[in-house]
Amino acid sequence: MTAYRISLRAVAAGFAASVLLFCVGCATGAEVSNAPRPAPVRHVHEGDESPPEAAPGGGRGALPYSPLCRTAKCIALTFDDGPGPYTAQLLDILGREGVRATFFLVGDKPVHTYPDLVRRIAAQGHAIGNHTWTHPVLTGLPEAEILRQLTLTQSALQQLTGVRPTLMRPPKGLTDARVTGAARALGLAQILWNVTATDYHNTTTELVRKLVLERARPGGVVLLHDVLKWTVPAVPGIIAGLRGAGYTLVTVPQLYENMQPGEQYPAWATPAPTPTPAGSGHG
Repeated sequence: MTAYRISLRAVAAGFAASVLLFCVGCATGAEVSNAPRPAPVRHVHEGDESPPEAAPGGGRGALPYSPLCRTAKCIALTFDDGPGPYTAQLLDILGREGVRATFFLVGDKPVHTYPDLVRRIAAQGHAIGNHTWTHPVLTGLPEAEILRQLTLTQSALQQLTGVRPTLMRPPKGLTDARVTGAARALGLAQILWNVTATDYHNTTTELVRKLVLERARPGGVVLLHDVLKWTVPAVPGIIAGLRGAGYTLVTVPQLYENMQPGEQYPAWATPAPTPTPAGSGHG
């Protein structure tokens, strides 16, 4: 009798798991099968955030730039992994300079630790995007966990700001068909980048400033991290240098128009080599 009960429990557990996977597949639009998962499209070295070359035909003219940025020399500053202990200082700088940026926020500890900063980011007119709940590499997770990582952060940010995000950034820029499906199901465009100072590794303020200005490009999406004490002091010099070079600083929603859920902006086609476990890069 005991063995029979254990068997029934095992069958019930298996059935529940099957139903869960089926429902996640329905939510993301993905087919659920026993076939091997497709290899993830790995865009960035672990520990090297330099973007690969753009997709063929994916030059500036091929992307859906806004009317402003089809003529103006636009660039968007984006900040990942916050809010954190230096975010208030960054918001002071951006406020003084009259610049609006885009923040990709991590839902668990950062958002729960600094809820007032989340509200302040929104109140100052900055764009807010979803950077998952705990910053895992999404391509290594089951579909249900990918959806959970994004859904929890969506709910937390909407509760604090009254606005449900329409942008997400996959940690380390790693995405695949399952991540794309989850983003599409939740109404989230995938925002990557094409300019970075790799500021987790280049740990001086002057070097961060210098690299951003050297690598800036029209239609650029700049990746920086407001949780780094050497990055935030570089921002005034970055803003001054970009303005001196004729750039108009915008948010990601101001840079592009008609962004579609699940699609990548900017689009990357050339994968970088597979990340190594020893790496420590962030994105």
